[in-house]
Amino acid sequence: MTNDSRRLLIEAITDFAREDAMAHTIIHLLETKEALYLELQEILEKESRLLGTPELELKELWTFTEEKNRLSMEIDALRQRVLDMAAHRLGLTPPFAPIHLRELPRLFPEEEPRITRCVETLIFVKGKIRKVAESSVSFVESYLDTVEEVIDMLTETSSETRIYGVDRHLMEPGGSVLIRGEA
Repeated sequence: MTNDSRRLLIEAITDFAREDAMAHTIIHLLETKEALYLELQEILEKESRLLGTPELELKELWTFTEEKNRLSMEIDALRQRVLDMAAHRLGLTPPFAPIHLRELPRLFPEEEPRITRCVETLIFVKGKIRKVAESSVSFVESYLDTVEEVIDMLTETSSETRIYGVDRHLMEPGGSVLIRGEA
């Protein structure tokens, strides 16, 4: 075997090892991302349950918000690492368009089944997170609408409504109405 042949063989083995290591790293990143999403889902579910209780603790809500922010930053950092590795595999240099998660398994055919399972699990968990978050947002919006209606009812001003004062005399229309009744 000549020196050139040996060098080419060593380069081929090194490239194969590097590609194999990259596929395993992608799997590890996706599994870590899944664990973070599951943690985020758990926090959102706790937050949702807390929102539905009369003993709403603002301090606990702030704690949930801090945890959600921390997890979001970690998830985004992992997403960027996966994106960078996929771009490297494609030979792209920044700036480049994002790659859809579902395209990832095809970039690593040596580990396609495992990567596909990771991707499908991530998509499933993200869907569950979206549903919990939408439910919480809907609850908060409904609650705020109710509070706004009560405040409007208690502080509504009207230029057409006749108002009776404490001494039961008709007052001038307009001004602030403490309680308004519909007849």
